Amino acid sequence: MTPQPGDLEHRFRWLSVAVVILFGAAFAVGLVFYALDQDSRAAGVLLHAGLLLLMAAPGVRMAIASADRLHRRDWTFLAMTSIVVLELAIVVWRATAR
Repeated sequence: MTPQPGDLEHRFRWLSVAVVILFGAAFAVGLVFYALDQDSRAAGVLLHAGLLLLMAAPGVRMAIASADRLHRRDWTFLAMTSIVVLELAIVVWRATAR
């Protein structure tokens, strides 16, 4: 797919790549720290940060894609994305309510 002029997804692809690289680095260093000392606070912090970055990566891409579609006035995509985000929010809300 050839990027269109002003395509936000193409221009901000580096952000998605950066999140994935940060996830890998944090997770790898956290695993090394954990292997050296299982009670290390730094290992726990790095492993949690890596997992949070892993979970944030799709959200970052979705936010960029939504901003791009809003700019293009693609209301169908925005409506479907909003429904999926609402469903995910309900699942998280119900999971934390227990």
